[in-house]
Amino acid sequence: MRVDGALPVIREVRPWYSRWIGTRSVHPERHMRFIDFASTLSAFDARMTLAPRVQQELVAFLDVRLKIAKRARTRASSVVGRLGNALSGEHPDYLRLTASELQDVLHLLGVEADDIVDQHTLFDLRVDVAEEAFLKIRDHTSAK
Repeated sequence: MRVDGALPVIREVRPWYSRWIGTRSVHPERHMRFIDFASTLSAFDARMTLAPRVQQELVAFLDVRLKIAKRARTRASSVVGRLGNALSGEHPDYLRLTASELQDVLHLLGVEADDIVDQHTLFDLRVDVAEEAFLKIRDHTSAK
């Protein structure tokens, strides 16, 4: 999804342990029990993430995420700031979204994203696309 050497609009995030589990062990199911335990602890978080959002929630959600990306962009000008971004998992050019959050944002822009099958996958969405969706929904909700 590159256009003229630009950053891709959407990129899938693959956790490091998904590669490690399949290649480092003869019995990968032994390592999966730790991941299953962590996923059991976050079942409430997963249910809340998969729940559909109303427009006011989506405006607040995008506003917070865009402010985080803006702070990450200002921190990226120094070495210490880039290290802080790396440790916190923040990126100055992308927002980290779950599949259902990405579908909600893309739905605002009129893009069909029904081909996302795994709802537990993480994606990175370019900040300028998220800003466009934020401005569109903010103007729409303020007009009501």
